[in-house]
Parts: sequence; structure tokens; C-alpha cells
Amino acid sequence: MHSVPEMLGGFQNRNRQEIEKDVFNTFLIKENCVALLKNFITEWDPALWDLDFLAECTSGQTVTVKTGKPYSGDRVPTESECDFKQQDLGGFFRYLKTYKDNSTFHYAGYAHFAILNNATPKFHSFDWSWAGLNNFGSHKSTLWAGSAGSFTPCHKDSYGCNLHAQLLGCKEWLLWPPEHDLCPTRLPYEESSTFSSVDVLKETHVKSAVRIVATPGDVIFIPKHWWHLARNLETSVSINTWIDLASDSFDRLKEAIARLLVFSLKGSDSSQSWLNPGEEISSAKENEMLLKHAISQCQHSSSTNDKLKKDLPSRNFYLMIDKAANRPEDFIQCFPLSSHSSMSDENRSKKTENIVDTLLDIIVSDESIMNNISNALLKCTHE
Repeated sequence: MHSVPEMLGGFQNRNRQEIEKDVFNTFLIKENCVALLKNFITEWDPALWDLDFLAECTSGQTVTVKTGKPYSGDRVPTESECDFKQQDLGGFFRYLKTYKDNSTFHYAGYAHFAILNNATPKFHSFDWSWAGLNNFGSHKSTLWAGSAGSFTPCHKDSYGCNLHAQLLGCKEWLLWPPEHDLCPTRLPYEESSTFSSVDVLKETHVKSAVRIVATPGDVIFIPKHWWHLARNLETSVSINTWIDLASDSFDRLKEAIARLLVFSLKGSDSSQSWLNPGEEISSAKENEMLLKHAISQCQHSSSTNDKLKKDLPSRNFYLMIDKAANRPEDFIQCFPLSSHSSMSDENRSKKTENIVDTLLDIIVSDESIMNNISNALLKCTHE
């Protein structure tokens, strides 16, 4: 297992003002490195919050709370194995203050400040200007609060890089670079998140992970597409924001394609076990509109112009996506599974009972295939 310097690599000997001036927009994003900034936000307003303050500010605000058993051994439960219910956020913070039962966890995670409209103004009166992020206020922030043992499963985000500030308690992070093979899967589906389908706590994976324990006042920088598993070691509160990158427009196109494929091929499964809790089904028309918008945004992004390849069979890819959206049965027949030798025998045997899941693992979870499809659609719509 690897650790990160408690400052910023080449920035250890530079003063705080110099770091604040250019570290986020220049060094970290450019170098694509994980960083832990120790005691970096001790004077930031949210760093002074406590559970009583949070309970007072958020009383009357409803959020989704995840409940389950803390993981042990080398297997992390999926989101689908946990229970979710609506709860008053103020009451939840009061509950956390006295909660001592370590056999069950409770987690209000991924709560966007933008929809916490019933919280008081002082709960929203902060920004991220200290990180050089202008016009980044609470509306671009997300709240994470939970008891000991609460966690976010191992996944990687589709867009941007992640700036995560620890306010209360301690949180453990395990992180892996994008090229580390953690067998990505899009099932159960969650917009903009790709989950790992392997037991990441097995020794072979843990040995190659970067481990960080964030304490109050710390900030973690997570580069784009880095895998991460986060677990609260005690009652913990943190907030984060995502920093948009120029390459995000191309990734939004890939995400729109993934959504269209998943919903077209799995939409008839009424059990909805293929969806992560909280994810809503959208219609074929809505998904096609999202795809068209993503194509338009990508065409106007200078960062994607270099991605277009002249030798791609663009028209065939375009027709393939159209077939997936409108004639899923015909689309399935286009892919003889025996030709995909890159799938391991173990993965193949696990998926034989569900050809659709296998197709989605092959197509949507394969970065090179999705890049080719995205490039082809862009080229086709240019013609």
C-alpha cells in the first residue's frame, strides 16, 4: 500500500500563499496526482461547523439516508444491498451525535447543497475561493455525513476532478490510478459513476492502493478517473466539489451513449435491480435528446477536435446506436460473444445466464470501445 506526502510533493517548501495561488488550477490538475493537504482549511467557515450547528441549520430538510452493515473481510457491499429511506437532516445530525451502535451504519451521502433548499442561509454561506475556484459556492458542493462504518463503494467518476474537505471525524480512502484493472461495470447503473466488480479489499489490490486517512481540516485532491473507496472510521462530516475539465465534454458524450445503451437494453426488466437506488428511469426519447445535446456540446469543444479519426466506420457506429435505441433485439444479435476473447473465462461463466449484462460489460465498460463509438458519432454528425 502506498501513501502520499502530507503536503504536495514539489510544493512542500513553498509558502501557503503560493500554494493557494496555483496549486489546484495548475499543478494538481496538470500532474494528475493524488494530494493530501494537511490542516489546510482550519480557518474556513465550514471547518468550524459542529453537529449542533448542522442540526440547527438543516431541521426540516429531507435527505436520503443509507443504512447497512459495515463491511469486514475483503468484500464491500453494493449500494443495492443497503436500505435507503427519507429522513429529516436536522434530526439525522442529532441522531449522529449520540449514535454508538457500530453494528449498523447510517449515511447521508451525495446530498447536493443545491437541493437543500430548506436549510438556513448560514448553512449555504461559504465558497471555494481559497482553492482559486471563483463562483464556486454551496450550489456546487455536496454533503457527506455518516456514522462509523458508513462507506461509498469503490468507483470512479466520469467527469472532473474531486476536491474533498474533511470537517468532522476521520475518513479512510483507498485510491487507484485509472489504469489499474478493477474490472469496471455499469450494472447496477448510476449516472456518471463506474463501479468495480471485484473485491478491492483483497491483498493484491490493497497492496497497490494509495491509502489516506483524512482528519478535520484536511483536503484531498482526487484526479479525474481515479478509483476510490471511502469509509468513515468514526462519525464524520465532509463536503466536496468537482472541478470541470476541458475533456469532460467527450466524457459526457460517452456517458450519454452508455445511458442510452443501458436503458434501451435493460428498460424492460421491471425488477429495476439493474439500477442503483435513487436512479430514475428515463424514456428512449429523453435519452436520445441527451445524446444529441452531448454531441452538440462536444462539437463545440476544441478539446475534442483532435479525437476525430478519419478511418473509423462512422456510419456503421451511428446505425448501431440507432438500432440499440429503437430495436434492442436486433442490436443484441450484432455481437457474437465468442469473438470477445478479452473477457476472462471467470467473467464469461458468471455472465452466461444474462446475455444483455454481458454485452453491457463488453461495450459500455470498455474504454476503448466507448472511445471509438464516441469518435465515430462525432465524425458522422460532421459529415
